[in-house]
Amino acid sequence: MFFEDDDRKYRLLAPDVDDLLRYFDRRHTLNPTSSTDALLTAASPIFDTLVPLAPLKKNEEAKAIWIRIPRGEITDFASFDEMKDCDAVDTYDEYEQMWRDEYPEEFKWYQLVAVQSFNKDGTLRFYAISLGNETVISASTEDHLFSDSDGYYAEGAACRLCSLIMPALQESMEMLRSGQYNDLVEKELPYQFRTGVIKRSVLWDANPESRKYAYDGLSEKTVLKFRDLISSGINSKDRIDRIKSFTANDFFRACRTGYQAIGKDCEGYTLSELYMRYSDGRDEGLTGKGHGLNEGPGIDFDSPAAWDEWYFNRTQHGGHPWEVVPGGNSTHMELYVMNDRRDLEWDLRSKKITKDEYDEKLKSAGYYFVIAGMQRQFESVSFYVSLSEAGMPVIIDGAEEMIARLDGSDYIGIVPHHMYTRYCESLFPAKYGDIVDFTHVYKNEDAWFDRIEWLPVEKAELNL
Repeated sequence: MFFEDDDRKYRLLAPDVDDLLRYFDRRHTLNPTSSTDALLTAASPIFDTLVPLAPLKKNEEAKAIWIRIPRGEITDFASFDEMKDCDAVDTYDEYEQMWRDEYPEEFKWYQLVAVQSFNKDGTLRFYAISLGNETVISASTEDHLFSDSDGYYAEGAACRLCSLIMPALQESMEMLRSGQYNDLVEKELPYQFRTGVIKRSVLWDANPESRKYAYDGLSEKTVLKFRDLISSGINSKDRIDRIKSFTANDFFRACRTGYQAIGKDCEGYTLSELYMRYSDGRDEGLTGKGHGLNEGPGIDFDSPAAWDEWYFNRTQHGGHPWEVVPGGNSTHMELYVMNDRRDLEWDLRSKKITKDEYDEKLKSAGYYFVIAGMQRQFESVSFYVSLSEAGMPVIIDGAEEMIARLDGSDYIGIVPHHMYTRYCESLFPAKYGDIVDFTHVYKNEDAWFDRIEWLPVEKAELNL
């Protein structure tokens, strides 16, 4: 989308800022384009104004500050001209409600993020500006792979936007210098931009039906067995046995046991066929049925020597042999086959143990299973219980967190609306434990909204 409104008089009002932001599609602006004189001229006042602002603690090349833009009046809304002569009162009322839904507060908040990267000789290498989570400028001063032969696709909109927001940026910086900025942000930043936590049990109190979702399809009987196993203390690699002589079919049998526990159809398939039917399939040459980087002749499924050779000496090309229950993004479940030998070799190389100690410990080393997949609680718990009952040496990661989830004593993470509700673990302090579930909230829809514990907003600081 090329900028076509060069003659329009944009104002420092949220509808106009949003009209400019619509020219930027993050998919097209994340990769840097070539810098131009116009872009650098437009961006420079922003970077100059931000000189007193300390960089982010997690990225010394980036600075971030919140700015406020007035919403204006209904007559400032983009499509008002289309409605002002409308005789249909109901239609106009609907339009007015749409405007109030879009701009419910007197001010709309935008986070401005500015990045500069320099070469060792001090010359500018790269610069970027984003506003309201839209990348407005991403420009390189050097040759690069993503050069756009037609120039910056929305250069006019970027330049106009940089100029337009300068008074709002100057206001925020002046408030920071006077000591008012951080208090204002903490008190008035809309919840849609904030991070918080809430006890799972609070959600259950507000909506008792939601409790069944914590069980993720698990039966009371399976949950009871799981609790008993965890409370017994057996879920520790120091408490379980080892398998000295291990084969591919031992792994496939463990998979079949788990698949049966989660209700998969296992009739009429060989062990390896079941594994390839229900797993991720990137087996690193284990079965001989993989494709691409996972092609290979396969191994003898009943030979311990063949398994050891594959396990310890295979060349890994991004395969996922342990992803026995695949899923999108981070929601898969893995049944790892572990062997103490690897940890012992690391301890020996790092001189934590001597060669004699290594040789002695190796005598009791062997294979065991580790289940990982807190986001797939039904599959993970079912696999763990079924493998344990079958006498296989197995432990499960995140057991305490899963128990807390079943009890409702853990926390759910509240994340800003512009974020996906995954990969958010790093947003939350350790004191809340390992948070595995994340959600967005809506003040007028969620009955438990007033019981959210909001985390403090990161404070902006001036350079010392």
